[in-house]
Order: sequence, then C-alpha cells, then structure tokens
Amino acid sequence: MLMVDLLAPAPSTFPPVGSWAERHLPAMGSRATLIVGDGPLGLLDWAAQELAALEDCWSRFRSSSELSELNSSQGRWFPMSDRLAVAVDRALDLHWLTAGLFDPTIHDRLIELGYDRTFTKVAKHRDVDVAAGRPTLGVAGIERDGTHVRLPAGVHLDLGGIGKGLAADLLAEGLLARGARSACVSLGGDIRAAGITPEGRGWQVPVQDPWGSDVIAGIVPLSDSAIVTSTTLIRTWWRKGRRIHHLVDPRSGEPSTTDVVAAVVHAPEAWLAEGLAKAAIVAGSHDAVPMLEGSGAAAWLARTDGSLLATSAAAHHPLGSAAESTAS
Repeated sequence: MLMVDLLAPAPSTFPPVGSWAERHLPAMGSRATLIVGDGPLGLLDWAAQELAALEDCWSRFRSSSELSELNSSQGRWFPMSDRLAVAVDRALDLHWLTAGLFDPTIHDRLIELGYDRTFTKVAKHRDVDVAAGRPTLGVAGIERDGTHVRLPAGVHLDLGGIGKGLAADLLAEGLLARGARSACVSLGGDIRAAGITPEGRGWQVPVQDPWGSDVIAGIVPLSDSAIVTSTTLIRTWWRKGRRIHHLVDPRSGEPSTTDVVAAVVHAPEAWLAEGLAKAAIVAGSHDAVPMLEGSGAAAWLARTDGSLLATSAAAHHPLGSAAESTAS
C-alpha cells in the first residue's frame, strides 16, 4: 500500500548524490525494492544476499530456519546468532512497549486459523471450523541471558510481525555502513530511508487509500526514518464462511475486530513503526491514540466508519479529505 516516488523533493542543503542503483526481487512473501546512492560496486549484491539470510533465519515456514530450531528447543537454553537475537529482542521490546498488544507468541494460533504456510499457499476457502480463540501465553516466561534464550513449554515465536520492517532497517543501515551515501529499502510496503536523499532532498512516499483503492490519500516526506502500513483488508482467507485475517488480538486469540482496519505509522525505524501499526489495529482507536502519542510516532488510523484519524505528530501531513486530528 506504499510506494516510493522521487518526485517533488523537500529542500535540503546536502550535496547531490552522483549515481543511483536499484534492484527488485521477491522476498519474505512480498516484493522488495533496494535503492542505493553512491555505493561501492556490488553493494546491492550484499543487500540481496543479506535479505535472503535474514529470511532463512526468521521464517517460521522453513523447518531448517534458526527460528524453527528455537521453537523446537522447548525448555532448553538456545544459542542465538546475531540475526536471530536482534529480531527476538525487538519483538520483546514491542511487546512491553505496547502493553502486550504486540505479541510474538501468536504462532500457534496463526496455525490454528489456517495461516500455516507462506500466504500465497494458504487455502483461501475451506469449509472447516476453526477452534475458538483463547488468550496467548505471552512473553513473561521467556528468559534471556547474553546470546541465549529459553522458551517455556508451549511457547513458539512468530517474527512475521516485525520481519519485513526490521529487515528494511538492517539493510538500509548496512548499506550506509558499507559505503553508500544514501539508501532506501521497501519490503512489502515497509519503507526505511537512511542517509541523504535524492539530489539531497526528501523521499516523497505516496500513501494509497487504506481501503485498497488506487487513489493516493497523501504524500509523506521521508528522511532517515521509516513508514509502514498494516491492514486487515489484504491478507484474508475464509473458513466455513468466516473471514479471517492475520492480525490476532492476543487477549482473545481471535482476529482483531476493532474500529481500526488499517494503520500507517511514521517512526524513526521500521521495526518500531510496524509493531506500533499492528498494535494500533488490535487496540482500536480509543486506546491506540494514547499509545501512539506516547511513542511520538506520527500515525493515521483508517476506521470502519470510513474516517481517517491522525495523531498530533501527523496532523501536518493530512491523508484524505476525511482526516481528523487528535490535536484538534
């Protein structure tokens, strides 16, 4: 639901970037776009290889992934690679930041609901019942010690809630660390920009209408930050006439049914924006607004009544004619 556009840049005093390179590839069940400015030869090769390595590490759909090994280690201390450790720690951070509304322990419930393989292979219609939901076990029993982690019995982690956002962060930061002056990474619409921007000016990110139309709701300038969309309207499937989506409320174990159907969040890093966006949908607008205001993130919430609610930090970039600000 988000696109990168280099038009209408915002003013800046940085010198222009001399050369750009771009690559598109499938990754993490979506389309990835890697853009680098003034980078050494072969830098996009590193980014593509690192993206593949992150997916190999974090995927719950690959039995050989490090995450799958961790989920099979019940009750034992498990030594984590740096790639897995950063993802686990960010997921735990988001759990506490959102008072549990972001919960990486929804793994088993997603499988019960039918999301047991990459989404393109999920059966979209099946005439079978789904077991009633129940609260997730949560992260309270997870132990961390240095590079090791221990999961209590019955707890399995799903890192899909932050995987694309965190990968975008790590790639953008890694591209700069390896000599690029500018980087912009988009993974399924989770976008992270780092360094200077086109011709020393801001990336202009058109945000499509949250209800899935081709209408552009507005433009958000992006510089050394991230923007992410999360929605209940796209990754959906049906079980015995019931529409199901992947954003599970950990308090009930059921797909979220609040008044927020989509959230766009602009934050310093994509992992944070992605987690806040998902938590905002689960929370509903009444509880999401104070959470988002407390985080300092700019956010726009698409509600079931067709309105868009903007946090005070987002009020200067209205999306759509129905936008309402919490600052008013």
